Amino acid sequence: MRIKHKLLLPLLAMLIVLAGCTNDSSNEDQTSEPTQETTKSDDMGGQEITLVEPKGGGSNNQYEEYVVQTRLTELHLFDARKGMAWGLTRSALRMYMTENNGKNWTPLSPSEQIAFSDVPEYGKDVFFTDTKHGWIVRSAGIADESLVLRTSDGGQNWALATLGRTDELPASLYFTDQTRGWLLTTKTSDTPGRENKTLYRTIDGGKSWNAIMRTASGTQPNGSGDPLPEIGYMSGMQFDSATSGYVTLLELGRPALYRTTDSGRNWIKSSSFFAGETPIGTCDTYISSKPQKYQTAQGGWVPVGCKQRDNVQYSGYFTQNGGAGWKYEPFTVPAQQSLNVQIAPVFLDRLKGWMPIGSTLYRTVDGGKTWKALPEDQKLKENMEKYPEIFQIQFVTDKVGWILIGKTELRRSLLLQTLDGGLTWNVL
Repeated sequence: MRIKHKLLLPLLAMLIVLAGCTNDSSNEDQTSEPTQETTKSDDMGGQEITLVEPKGGGSNNQYEEYVVQTRLTELHLFDARKGMAWGLTRSALRMYMTENNGKNWTPLSPSEQIAFSDVPEYGKDVFFTDTKHGWIVRSAGIADESLVLRTSDGGQNWALATLGRTDELPASLYFTDQTRGWLLTTKTSDTPGRENKTLYRTIDGGKSWNAIMRTASGTQPNGSGDPLPEIGYMSGMQFDSATSGYVTLLELGRPALYRTTDSGRNWIKSSSFFAGETPIGTCDTYISSKPQKYQTAQGGWVPVGCKQRDNVQYSGYFTQNGGAGWKYEPFTVPAQQSLNVQIAPVFLDRLKGWMPIGSTLYRTVDGGKTWKALPEDQKLKENMEKYPEIFQIQFVTDKVGWILIGKTELRRSLLLQTLDGGLTWNVL
């Protein structure tokens, strides 16, 4: 399947396009700016942030600031000063960028005319290579098409491509640079433990996409002789170059990893990842997390979890050679507790990592062999008493990190930052 390039148009034209128009176009229209958000009866609150926008929508270097209240559920950091955060408000994606540690933010949301049923997840539905170039996948609804939106100017303009009306769902999205990217989609099989998988690739920044691999039960594109198996549920994907990458699955209840060296057409199962009968011990169930790339060094790692009752004990597999070989490291950090069992450790490089257990932050400087509990910060503790769920945590330097906490039932969230490696935290 080849996905054709289309425009992000105003509402009437968008409805016409989504009804079946397939013509190409070379211009990109500017998306409408998000309107000011306030607390509504169906959106009980969130975090106040200061937005900055050009006056009158022009470029006369005159800007106005105003405070909005928004509920954030995802974040991504680029460096010590730049980051983005987003969430949904009445099915509209609200996405913001800061370049000064959260002092103020600029909106980069796509058009409100494109509705989302769920908050896009970074690495699954959202990917940015820098503050200017990014992509968002909106999966199909009952009468909509699956869309791949893209921006090359930090969200001022968005263009799109479409997969048509399909029951395939995005499972992972990854770009190695501004032109080369992969989108892996899945479709639940009638047989438990199986799912159909399709891998699309773009070499023109997302203007067009081509299917380069399908699971064995499907019709294979040319050049794909060893596709990913239909058995197993996808958890993540990562590429280290234009040709080399790997994916993680939960295969018959066990974590598994497959590697490609030809851009995703053919895949081979790793023999050094999760090898042996019970490599991380006897567990009620295993958790296979998506691959994580180091922030400041070459290489990456994959968190794996051993779930027993309501707690998860995390450990990790590490690679320094693009996934060709993996080294297992059991972690001595306490088990993650029931409310936040999905929160695994985060690593800056092969040695430095952090793990939040409630309001206590543990740190390792030897690759997870030993962990030390940092002194509990009173501000983080007080806020987590009100917002005990951890949505996400990320560090981009030895000192700078963000944590997003909240309470789902109250539809509230709070974004905090540390500038001293996790010793103290302040609300952004």
